[in-house]
Formats: sequence, structure tokens, C-alpha cells
Amino acid sequence: MHRHILLPALLLLIALLPACRTTKKAYERGDYETAVFNSIERLRRSPNNKKSRETLRQAYPDMVATLQGEINDAKLSPDPLRWERVVRYYEVLNRAYDEIQRAPAARQVIRNPQNFQTDYNQALRQAAEVRYTMGNQALAAGKAGDRERAKEAYAHFQRALELRPGYRDSERLMLEAQSYATLIVEIEPIPMHSRSLALSNEFFENQLTEYLATAPFSPFVRFVTVTETQALSRDPDHILQMSFDDFVVGQAYVKETVAQRIRDSVVVGTHKVTEDSTVDVYGKVEAEVHRFRKEISSGGLLDLRILDARTGAVLTQRKFPGTFIWEDRWGFFQGDKRALNDEDKQYMRKQRESPNPPPQDLFIEFTKPIFSQVTQFVGAYYRDR
Repeated sequence: MHRHILLPALLLLIALLPACRTTKKAYERGDYETAVFNSIERLRRSPNNKKSRETLRQAYPDMVATLQGEINDAKLSPDPLRWERVVRYYEVLNRAYDEIQRAPAARQVIRNPQNFQTDYNQALRQAAEVRYTMGNQALAAGKAGDRERAKEAYAHFQRALELRPGYRDSERLMLEAQSYATLIVEIEPIPMHSRSLALSNEFFENQLTEYLATAPFSPFVRFVTVTETQALSRDPDHILQMSFDDFVVGQAYVKETVAQRIRDSVVVGTHKVTEDSTVDVYGKVEAEVHRFRKEISSGGLLDLRILDARTGAVLTQRKFPGTFIWEDRWGFFQGDKRALNDEDKQYMRKQRESPNPPPQDLFIEFTKPIFSQVTQFVGAYYRDR
């Protein structure tokens, strides 16, 4: 019975020994944070671990003193974002306080851990105010036409809100900065010279416009239609032009193959041997097979250009191909069905050809690979802009 009680404790001790050595080494090399947090974790699992208690007793005051020194140095730094460093240091100190409070064995070692919440809150306000001020400075340049500075302003206000949610009017100013930083890309209607395919062309265009309008390429790029541009208070920056250079819809090709099928060793009957028994009679069977395969191919080439809306200069241009082949199979045979192979039987499932699909459907099918290529290209072009 004693063996069953002692074995788990022994295993736990063996498991903790390497961890204790690692924690002690962290302290000896001056990594007080690792030493403190590892010691607290060890004491949660083994409250009476002497090495962890001693390491925590030594490491905690050293960690506090070291980080307070770093805080004082940061406050004297010329770095405008120094308060964010101060915030990070106070976060470590407060985390240590919280961890000690939640570990009874650690509280026995560090009876009066220091709470820096008030200092932390003050540092947060200072850091948020710095970002707010820098955001306003950058926004002024953004309003004057400097798009990159408007993007900087957006980042400053966003960071201010991360530090202090709801800080002053940072959210409104962030959205204002985004508006000055945003590229407006107008998607021009795709011309279509075939009236019969106008609906399919519209479907492709609508699908593409909807995708581009919602895809998260960049917070600073917005795709709009011509109608939407007219409702804006500013002109577009880029124009996305697309047109089908060439396309063929419904080019049909029918091929007939005729083949003779002969199969040996097929049971063709029975022979009566006695009054009560018969044997199978084997022979050769034949069939003439007519197989038909119809292919309707469709394809086209989409020309895509991105223009500078102010100068008309071509910023980039690519051509994207797309193809689709619709296939139909049918057939008939004369002779013995048993002579047919498995592929013949697939053809024989239909005795006549199917009606051709509507040209609109064929158009939509060959534009699917084009859609994929276009969205990938446009996404890559505008990502991170």
C-alpha cells in the first residue's frame, strides 16, 4: 500500500528535477522573468519544493528592481514611443503579482508582492496620448495628399484604441485617416458584342464585382462600380478595365468509331448428357459496336488593364485564358451484347445524343478559370497597398 502512495510522488519529483535546474540556471544568467514564472508554476504542482521556493525568493525582488530600472531608462529615452515600452514592463510586473496571488505556496514566499496597476494605467494613458498626437500630425499630411502619411495616421489611431479602447475620438479619426489613405478602384463594365451572351457576361461581371468589393486585400483599397463612383465625393484613383479579346462558344466536334467485338469461351447453350444432367456449351459471340463522342469546346481570352484614373497611363496589363469542353457519349450495337467490353457498355447507356447546352451556360463555364486567375492577380496587385 505504501508503494502505491510513494510511487506517484517519486515520479513527480523526478519530473520536476530537470525543470528546477532550468529555473535555477535562468536565475543565474540574469533571466529573472523566466526564473520567477517558472518557480511559481513549479510551486503550483509541488508546493513544498525547496529549490523553487528559494529561487522565487531571490528572483522576484531582482526582477522588480531590474524592470524598474528599465522603466526609468525608458522614460528618459528620446524615443517618442517609449511609453509603450513602459507599458510592457508594467505588464510583466503586474502579471507576476497576479500569478503570485493565485499560487498559495508562492504567497508564502513573497508575502507582499507589488501591484503596479496605477502606474500601468498612467503609462497606458501616456502611450495612447502619444499615438493620438502622432496620428493627428500624420493625418494633417494625409489631408494634404500624402497617402502614406494617412496610412501612418490610421495605424497610430488604431494603436491608441488598442492601448485605451474608446480613447478620445480616435475611432472617428482612424476612419477619417482610412478614407484619405484609400485607393478607389472603379470597375468599368465589360463590353459584350454578342447580344445572346449579354446575360452571361453580366453574371461574370457581377460575380467579380461582388468578390472584389468584399475581399480583404487591404484596408486601404476599395473597389466600386461606375454607379457607385458617381455617388462618391471624389474621383477614382485607378480604373479596372476588362474585355474579351476573342472567344468561341459552342464549337462542336462529333466522332464515330465502329469496331468488331469477338469474345471466346462464352456459354452459348447447354447439352443434355443424361436424363438428369446437362453441361454448358461454350462458343464465340460477336457484335458490331458504334460509338459516338461529341465535344463542344468553348474558350476565350480576357484582357485586363489597370489604369491611372488621372493620367490614363497603364499601370499593369495581363491576359487570362479560359477553356471548357462539354462532352456527350452514346452508341448502339448489332449482335450479341455479351461481346461488349466495359467501355462499350458505358456508351450503350444512351442510344442518342443529348441536346446541346445553351451558349450562355458554356460561356459561364469557360469564364470560371478566368475568374480564378483574375481574382488572384488583382488580389496580389492590391495586397498591402
